[in-house]
Formats: sequence, C-alpha cells, structure tokens
Amino acid sequence: MGLRGLSLCLRVLVTPPSWSLCVKEEPEESDMGETPMLRWGMMRKIRGVIFDLDGTLADTFPLIVDAFNAGVGEIMGKLYRADEVIARFGEPEPVMIRQEVGARWEEATERYYRHYEAHHAERVKAFDGVGEMLAEVKRMGLPIGLVTGKSRRSADITLRELGWSDCFVSVVTGSEMTKQKPEPEGLLICAREMGILAHECAMVGDSPADIGAGKAAGMVTIVAAWHSVYLEKLKGMGAEGWAEGPGEVVEWLRD
Repeated sequence: MGLRGLSLCLRVLVTPPSWSLCVKEEPEESDMGETPMLRWGMMRKIRGVIFDLDGTLADTFPLIVDAFNAGVGEIMGKLYRADEVIARFGEPEPVMIRQEVGARWEEATERYYRHYEAHHAERVKAFDGVGEMLAEVKRMGLPIGLVTGKSRRSADITLRELGWSDCFVSVVTGSEMTKQKPEPEGLLICAREMGILAHECAMVGDSPADIGAGKAAGMVTIVAAWHSVYLEKLKGMGAEGWAEGPGEVVEWLRD
C-alpha cells in the first residue's frame, strides 16, 4: 500500500462477469482515514448519471430549516435548530411534518410550502460548478436523472427556480417512492425511465442514504464531498468515488 503510482486491474466476480475495475493508489494522503484513498477508473461502462438534489446540486438546507420552522415551529411553539431538522430528513415533507404536528399537518405543510417558494430565489443557489458539471455530462452524451426524497411539489419549485425543469430525463421524488433512500426503489425507477440498466449508472450524492441506495441498486457511487454535513458518516461507506468539487465528477466519468 505504500508504493506510489501503483495501479492494477481487478476482475470483479459479480454479474455481469465482464465487469472490471482499474484501481490506482493516489500518492497523497486521504482524509477518509489512515488507508490511502483509492481512485477507481471505471472500465465498467457508465451510460447514465443519477444525482441527488438537496445538498448535492443545490444548497437548500438553510431554506428547508427556515420553512420547517415557519410550518412546524409556529404550531409547536418552538424554534428547531438546523441539526434537529436535518435529523428528521428521510421522508417527503408532508410525512415528516405529520410525524411532528399530528392532526394539524395539512396546515403546517401548506405553511412550509408557502415559505419555501416565497424565499427560494433569495436563499437557494446551485453549488459552484454544478451548472458546468451538468452541461459537461450532457456533452459527453450521458443522460442524467434526479432522485430526491423531497416531495414533488417542493422539488418542482427548486427545479423551476434554478432553471432545471427540462434538464433531467427522469425526476423521481419522495412522492413517487413507496420506500425512500437508502432503499434502491427510486434509483431503479429512474434508471428504467432513462432506458439504461442500473449497473450502467453512477449515483452522485452527499448523504449516507444516497450512497446506500446507489450501492443497493448496484450502481457506481460517487460522494459529493463539496457539501460537508454528512462527510464523517460517508467515510466508511466504501463509495467508489470521492469528488471534492463538481468538476471531479466529470473527471471520474471520463476515466
């Protein structure tokens, strides 16, 4: 493990048997732990890319926290900290809110959506380099899809506000999934709608749920490490790629 520039090809004994991966040890030390980070030049042909939305393509977490407090906090009479709201992520907003407020969930959910839409333009931006990344992936001839745990209503707000309504071949939201990430259901639906096999996809996401879902679906997984909320939890998940910026995702796909 101490040799610099060491590269080797590993035959992966899984279906289909023709897959192989090239592994190259990077000379620099990884911040993923004591073991040097391995970069995987993927000889397995990637024919499409699926992205997460919140925390991967767009910096939406602060607005989500504010909208949650506008909807739930006012009813419950408390102000939720960012970490408290993030800890509740995993279900679409109506489900998340109902679990918190009970019978008044419809009122709270409507307040949430009104705040989310009204303040989106001032609070949410795409992460630096994301627009260029999406454009370059398209220039490479790869279809792109989106799988998010957000509800359809809030996902449509974000896609419209950021000019991405027609960007993705397939958009699967938490409203369409019966099992949320890290279950693979949404990713498998997206791959099917994109017209490619799951093992031909790369999944790019910033959370353990994203990487777990990608692995469960048999996809190549790439951590969107430009968003720092979940980095410590992601270090031990064995993602094939670790991208410090959106441009590195493009590099991975070109390898």
